[in-house]
Amino acid sequence: MEASVTDTVEGFTRIFGSVPSHRIVAPGRINLIGEHIDYCGGQVMPMAIDQHTTGLFRLNDKSVVRIYSDRFDEMATVIPHDVLTKKAGIWNDYAQGLLRESAHRSPDKGFDLLVRSTLGSGGLSSSSSFLAMLALANHFALSGEMIDPADRGLRLQLALNCQRAENNFVGIPSGIMDPAAILLGGLIKLDCNTLKYTRLTPLPKAYCIVILDTGTPRTLAGSGYAKRVQEVRAIEALLGRELLGNGLANLDPQLLSKAKGKLPDPILKARLEHLVTEQQRVIQAADCLSVGNMSDLGTLMNASHYSLQSDYQVSSKELDAITTLSRHHSATAGSRMTGAGFGGCAISLCRRDQVTEHNRCISEDYFNETGHTAGLYTTDTAGPARIEAL
Repeated sequence: MEASVTDTVEGFTRIFGSVPSHRIVAPGRINLIGEHIDYCGGQVMPMAIDQHTTGLFRLNDKSVVRIYSDRFDEMATVIPHDVLTKKAGIWNDYAQGLLRESAHRSPDKGFDLLVRSTLGSGGLSSSSSFLAMLALANHFALSGEMIDPADRGLRLQLALNCQRAENNFVGIPSGIMDPAAILLGGLIKLDCNTLKYTRLTPLPKAYCIVILDTGTPRTLAGSGYAKRVQEVRAIEALLGRELLGNGLANLDPQLLSKAKGKLPDPILKARLEHLVTEQQRVIQAADCLSVGNMSDLGTLMNASHYSLQSDYQVSSKELDAITTLSRHHSATAGSRMTGAGFGGCAISLCRRDQVTEHNRCISEDYFNETGHTAGLYTTDTAGPARIEAL
């Protein structure tokens, strides 16, 4: 359970010897549909959620940034203008990378940050939530400005800095979806090619999203995520500009057979099958939301999971087990893994009035089948990451 603000303020004072001036809240995110197509220019459908990372913040008038992580129970000290430090394979690599990408070179513009998180083991974008928080803190330290939620241009620029921190320093070839979703908030359809986005019709009040935490964490850098990105780049090289057009995920479905014929490897054919069909599912899902058709939206979610399981091969036996159990319950319209996969979390679209019974049944059945204890909880749409004075 998250500590109260008072407890956290007291903790900040004990750790840093001063009272915090600002609070930063950065939501997690799920991807309702559109998995693994953000890094090949696709349209995705992320939703900021009300599980979040919170931070207390204060300028320290020093040339260092000090960050205390409640989750890891340790302090990281980062010198923003240090361009020689190499990644260490630990959580504060994200801080070093973000400050480097943000070109933080000003002396005496350091800050102290106490970080707490209610995000789970994987699939809710805890690393991007942390990066978004750090981006807001760093922007305030350099400019004295609390970014307006309506300032889309600046928020997208900060999202790009977050992505580059992961790509260039941490070493994870992630796409733009996660930081953009967190810094923009709400439920959106985001074009990862152009960064244009549309705010979508919220879910009907009778339905909600249930997060299914399998209790099996995964690490992106150590998973098959980077390999999938390499496979996408190989497909792009084999197909060439003639077929690619606006990006691999945006390939005309009528050209899918022709494109697969140019790929010598059956594995690459399967990867392409997922990318193109997943993009079509995103387009259809937006139409379902616009008319409140939750039955067809759930069917699309199920199809997305099956594609990720068989064609893209990023699911796990635990993700397959928990989504199958959820689909068999009368509360559920659809269920799929969310995030990079290889463990972590899934989501289910459920009738709100049956959620309590759904969660009880799935928790029991999942433990009996796998021996793992699942965490099941409802989530709602959240606003964008924000910084506010205390």
